[in-house]
Amino acid sequence: MIEFHYKLDSYQSMLGQLAEVFQTKLVDQTLNIPLSFGQGFFKLVNLPYGLQSLVYNIHLNDDLLFVREKNDKEFYLLSFDQISRANKGSIRINSEDLTAEQLRNTAIYLTSFLFDVELGLQKDTTLTGIRILLPVQWMNEYLELGEKEDILEKYVSLKTAGIWYMPVDIELKELLDEILSTERKPLLFTSNRMMRIVEKFFDWLYNQLQYLSPSNGISRADILAAQKVEAILTKDITALPPTIKELAREIAMSESKLKKIFKSVYGMPPYEYFQKQRMQKAMTLLKSGVHSIKDVGYTLGYANLSNFTLAFKKVYGVLPSVIIKESK
Repeated sequence: MIEFHYKLDSYQSMLGQLAEVFQTKLVDQTLNIPLSFGQGFFKLVNLPYGLQSLVYNIHLNDDLLFVREKNDKEFYLLSFDQISRANKGSIRINSEDLTAEQLRNTAIYLTSFLFDVELGLQKDTTLTGIRILLPVQWMNEYLELGEKEDILEKYVSLKTAGIWYMPVDIELKELLDEILSTERKPLLFTSNRMMRIVEKFFDWLYNQLQYLSPSNGISRADILAAQKVEAILTKDITALPPTIKELAREIAMSESKLKKIFKSVYGMPPYEYFQKQRMQKAMTLLKSGVHSIKDVGYTLGYANLSNFTLAFKKVYGVLPSVIIKESK
């Protein structure tokens, strides 16, 4: 499995790290996949208004796992993915999966610095698409938010309302096909197509924002408090998590409010979130093909392997032995 963990500061930096994984070098801001790994490319494209974008068309000979880790620097990322075999791909934003059925081969969605984002593909799957890095200042100016509004609060409200990804129409698919075309085109052509995708997405997003009830709102201070709780919970997933009472004392908040804001931001109660993170780590270890069920259970702090097996099945619906068998 090709596994790449990174924190996104810029696409130039990310591509440099990725080139090391593929044991190659960047040429004209492009990373060409060596034949020993598969085929295709990742290319950095600079857009108007200081925006950066990444264009990619890859087909790998091995399983792929990209994990973009949480970041302290606020940014937003517009992603437009097209997976040739949707049953072989998955997108996870924090602990929330965008399933193969939801993907329908293509998906356009907005993520933030606040969450881990995991993209998993099985070998012989083709992934094409673009990513556009959006600084918070650009987001605020483009969405024309009032002085009392906050883009992070708006984003979390959207995600809580379940409307963080946009249905893909014919025009969007055609725009992506034009960007990915192998014909040589001027940079202005590619840039115009990308900015049209941005325009369509944010027109849609603006309309979605109009329908959000004020009661859906959650303050930036509350979001950052939930973020602190999440960091405490995931600091060591091999140990038992702190109790709600202990977490509430740590961040100086009532237990009821802590549970409410955490679920608003992360989509589930704190202990359920902790368990899902724990089982995601278990899944990664099991898929590697080099760890036994016993090794994984003990690594994650389970003294009783039956409890580990039951916990894993509760999250994924299958026993760990099934994952071990598939990985072989």
